[in-house]
Amino acid sequence: MEVLDSNFPLVLLKRRRRQHRVMPIYRYRVIDSNIENEILEVEQAMHAKVLTSHPITGEPIERILTKPSLTLNHSSFKEKKGLEHGHLSKNGFTVFQKDRSNPKRYTRTVGKEGPEEINLA
Repeated sequence: MEVLDSNFPLVLLKRRRRQHRVMPIYRYRVIDSNIENEILEVEQAMHAKVLTSHPITGEPIERILTKPSLTLNHSSFKEKKGLEHGHLSKNGFTVFQKDRSNPKRYTRTVGKEGPEEINLA
């Protein structure tokens, strides 16, 4: 499940305009999930502490060790195309968008897995 949240380092790679550093993306597995093999990707600094709970739902998570990706062929066009809703949906991603009127509510905007809405209230 991919989650977009403006208060948390994002799951999807964001292009940084002022900083030229790229932070690694770590993968976490939700331990007791209702969805089989639920994986969360989080962009965070190398020195940041390992997360132990899901940043949105609070469910327990564990970090998955994976090999680093050293792809050097980046372009803003490829990145934008890869993040389009149609492309994300076709590749099995689920995206939740934070509701501007209620910061504790997230609505599913892409994908078919998971709930229509997450309400943290």
